[in-house]
Amino acid sequence: MGSDILHEIIDQCLSLERKAAQIFGTFASHAENDDARRFWEAVAAQTNHHTALLVQLRAAESGNLLPLVIYRPADTREELDMIERNIEEQFERYRRAPNPEAACLLAFRLQLCLLHPAFASICRMAKDTTGEDANDHGYGIYLRRFIDGIGSCGMATPASELLGEALFRLWNEARQLAAQAHLDPLTGVLTRAAFFREVMPLAHAAQRTGSNVGVMMIDLDYFKLLGESRGHEAGDRVLQVVADTITAQLRRSDVVGRYDGDEFIVFLSPVEPAALRTVAENLRARIGEASARIVPATVSIGVAQGELGAGVEEALGNLIRTADECLMQAKYTGKNKVVLR
Repeated sequence: MGSDILHEIIDQCLSLERKAAQIFGTFASHAENDDARRFWEAVAAQTNHHTALLVQLRAAESGNLLPLVIYRPADTREELDMIERNIEEQFERYRRAPNPEAACLLAFRLQLCLLHPAFASICRMAKDTTGEDANDHGYGIYLRRFIDGIGSCGMATPASELLGEALFRLWNEARQLAAQAHLDPLTGVLTRAAFFREVMPLAHAAQRTGSNVGVMMIDLDYFKLLGESRGHEAGDRVLQVVADTITAQLRRSDVVGRYDGDEFIVFLSPVEPAALRTVAENLRARIGEASARIVPATVSIGVAQGELGAGVEEALGNLIRTADECLMQAKYTGKNKVVLR
C-alpha cells in the first residue's frame, strides 16, 4: 500500500474524530440541564483522548515504523470523504435548529460512522503502539456508557433507545464476525489466510527499513499417533496448548498462524539473526513443558531468516519454503529439535 494514501486515510479518520469532538462540545453548550451538559462534555473528552492515540499512530506511521492493513484503500478514502461531507451537512442542519432530539440523532450517526472498518484497523494499530485498548472491548464499554448516558440524562426517546440497541448489536456482531473470519476456532491464532493478510504489510515495512525478518515452521511430532492413542479430544487440547505457548512466548508484534493441521507458522520482524535460534530453542522447550501437563508431546521447528528484497512476496515465499525444508530436516533427523538456515 502506498504511504501517501495511508497518510490520507489516517488523516481522514483524525479529521472525523476531531469533528465528532467538536460536535459533542457544541451539544454540551446547548444542553438544557447540567446532567446533559456533563454527559456531552464527557463524550467529547473521551473522543479527544482517542484522537490523541491516533496522533501517536500517525507519528509512528510517518516514520515507517508501523504497517496498517486497510482493505481497498482507494475505496476507503472515497467512503471517508463521503462520510465527512454527510456529517458536516447534518451538523449544519442541527445548528439551524438545535434541540436535544436532533443532537441524539446526530450523535448516533457519528457513532455509526466511527464503526467504519478503517477505524477498526487503525484502533488495532493504536493499541499495539500505545498499549491502550482503543477498540474491541474498550470501545464496547464506551458505546454502552454512551447509550446508557443518553437515557440517564432524560434525552432518550423510543426511537433513540432502538437506535442504541441496534448500534450496540451491530458493533458486537461485526466484532464476532471479524474474529470468526480471522481466527482459527480451535486454537485462537490466525487462520492461514488471515496470517498472510497480516504479514504482508509487515513484510513491506521490513523491506522499507531493511530489517531482518524470521519465519518459523512448528510441527507437532507424532501427532497422528497421539490422536490414535489418546483420542482426538486430547489431540485438540495439545494443539491449543501449543498455540497458547507460542503466543505467550513471542512478542506482540510477531504474527502466529495455524498453517495446516498440527503445523504452525510464525513471522518475526524485526529480529536479530543471532537471537533466532535462542528464541526457537526456548519455544521448543516451553512447548514440551506445557504439553507434559496433558500428554507428553514435542515439536520440531524449522527456521529461516534474512532481509526482504524488492520482490517482497517472492522473498517471503522463499523464506517460508526454506523454513519448511529446515522443518523436514528436523523431522527426519530425530525430531524434537530446531534446524535453522
